[in-house]
Amino acid sequence: RARYEVANNSYARGIVLTLANDVIGTGPRLQMLTGNAEVNRLVEQEWMIWSRAIGLPEKLRTLRMARASDGEGFATLINNPALPTEVKLDLDLIEADQVTTPDLFDPASNQIDGIVMDRYGNPVEYHILKQHPGDPTGSSYGEYRRVPARIVIHYFRRDRAGQGRGVPDITPALPLFAHLRRYTLAVITAAEIAAL
Repeated sequence: RARYEVANNSYARGIVLTLANDVIGTGPRLQMLTGNAEVNRLVEQEWMIWSRAIGLPEKLRTLRMARASDGEGFATLINNPALPTEVKLDLDLIEADQVTTPDLFDPASNQIDGIVMDRYGNPVEYHILKQHPGDPTGSSYGEYRRVPARIVIHYFRRDRAGQGRGVPDITPALPLFAHLRRYTLAVITAAEIAAL
């Protein structure tokens, strides 16, 4: 429902876009505070070049929008040899729908829909579908890869103890968005009738 509102309600879409733009802005900046001003300047400059090369601000805005409409955002740390920088580290964004365990007939007690936990509740690995479950051309549905938790970024807000997956930020406003959509259409209809 949250995705539907963000996709079909201009108010919800505007709020989510504004939130992502305000939180991320032009992206993070690195400020080095070592005793060597030349080293500080060099490292900060290399950070900016790398950040621009991977599109870090855009990827962070996408993650923030996903948290608002999907409840969570996922990314994996990958080695991207095509980057024109010395540092080949990159972020590969993952759709939240792809983090799941399709074979839930024998669920282990330490799994939460695509996340395997250790006995202390720490994520150990993520199950990521090779294709999006809604892909109509997907011939490999159900096939997933096991990704170690140390290279996965799972961005969500934990509101309850033991919560393993996120809830969309706009969930409490969903009934209001539906009313707002109907009200806007009613006002436009009334204006059209009055104009006749």
